[in-house]
Amino acid sequence: MLLGITLSLMGLLIGCSNRLDKEFRDAMSWLNDVIPNKVYHDTTLYYSTENGVQISYLSDDVDIFDGRLIYAFPDVDTKATLNIQLSFNNKTHQFDRIITLVSKDDLPKSSEIHIEVGSRISSREDYVEGTLDVIDFDDNNNPTYLLDDVSMKIRLRGNSTHEMPKKSFKIKFDSKQFMFSDYKEKDWVLLANHADQSLIRNALAFQMASELGMDFVPMVKFVNLYINDEYHGNYMLTDQVEVTNDRVDIEENNPVMDTGYLLEFDKKLYASDFVTDETFFIIDGIPFVIKSPEKGDESYIDEQYYYIEDYMRTVFDVIKAHGDYHAYIDEASFIDWYIINELFKNVDSGYSSVFYYKDAQGLLKMGPVWDFDLSIGNYGHLEVEARGPEGFYTSRQDKNVLFYYLMQNPTFRVALKTRWQAVYDEVILGLLDDIYPTADSITRSRYENFLKWEVIGIENKWYTTPEILERDTYQKQVEFLKAFLTARIDWMNTEISQY
Repeated sequence: MLLGITLSLMGLLIGCSNRLDKEFRDAMSWLNDVIPNKVYHDTTLYYSTENGVQISYLSDDVDIFDGRLIYAFPDVDTKATLNIQLSFNNKTHQFDRIITLVSKDDLPKSSEIHIEVGSRISSREDYVEGTLDVIDFDDNNNPTYLLDDVSMKIRLRGNSTHEMPKKSFKIKFDSKQFMFSDYKEKDWVLLANHADQSLIRNALAFQMASELGMDFVPMVKFVNLYINDEYHGNYMLTDQVEVTNDRVDIEENNPVMDTGYLLEFDKKLYASDFVTDETFFIIDGIPFVIKSPEKGDESYIDEQYYYIEDYMRTVFDVIKAHGDYHAYIDEASFIDWYIINELFKNVDSGYSSVFYYKDAQGLLKMGPVWDFDLSIGNYGHLEVEARGPEGFYTSRQDKNVLFYYLMQNPTFRVALKTRWQAVYDEVILGLLDDIYPTADSITRSRYENFLKWEVIGIENKWYTTPEILERDTYQKQVEFLKAFLTARIDWMNTEISQY
């Protein structure tokens, strides 16, 4: 969508030396390519060139914040003037650049999911039957139906998020369907991300897991959701965490002890109002739910419960004793999971949605990663001193006790340092480069979302910290996220480099 542009350079460089002529000409030619003629979202500006020319911007027509031109969502196409000043060797030249802020109604549309149901969706246990359409859009916002009037059922999902005004949902199709994926599944999840006023924390974590090469990473697809023609907001369509060939791909439906297992570390079982019929065991005060195999499955045998409980107890005993854990856990998966959760300072990394899996005759692995809306400084229920970008969190003794003991083991610390340094430049620093493009990709959708859900700078519940509340624009929310992660990366790099 960034159209080619032509700048007239005549007369701008008169009186400059031949060398300066070339420096300024090169800089202006470069700006030709990097400043768009039409603006569809917040846009990063550039403040220097490779040849040393410094650039500054002024405008009476648009805001510039954190080095970004802020898109203003005009009702019609609107011209704006950027005054651009170039400085080099104590010489300056300036010129005006005209850009067009594209009408908000002409912005790219996010894909849409339309659900029709005959009764209210009000339960996390009971499904409501209905039909579903999926609509995608091309570059000209022309629609294409990917699914049309497909039978499905839907229910609420989530625990703390269940109480929020904007609900998350679980979809179950009658038969497997593609959902912007190259595989078919019956079960899909629509995450509301209501507590995350950037809307992108989960997406960034999942993208990082993918770049680290973790075995299974839930998909990320932002959509607009409509239920009975009512707009519900921007949602992140993603996978259900479950055992299938395209998700957690481990053995299932085998009535032997050493089969495939999917477990969830889930302290919410201690909540006084929490009811579950799931099978779980407790080790060192931590409930582990057996997500697969499920009791009641045709292939389930009681010995499977005792086998995986005993295996997990052995894992705990060995790690707590600082023993050689390599015969029991897949160290690489533990390290990658830890890097993501610690870097995001994810409060749920020691509470719930912490998944482990073990294939038949295999080692215990960690993953998939899940549940990052309360991360990166977004957790008002924590004490002030724990909310900043410094300090280890996941490996606190009162959080994820396995990592508390692993981080006391020199073997694990050295392996963590080796992995951190190997992925530092491309993946960890690359995470910072992913922030703005991810936010910009949902420009129209997030604008419409926050028209419906007016929370930025207003809502001070649902775990909102004072630091988040005072960021009263979307741009400030994203800037806070980036500044936190930048500081967190620096702090963790200093700490891990000492191992």
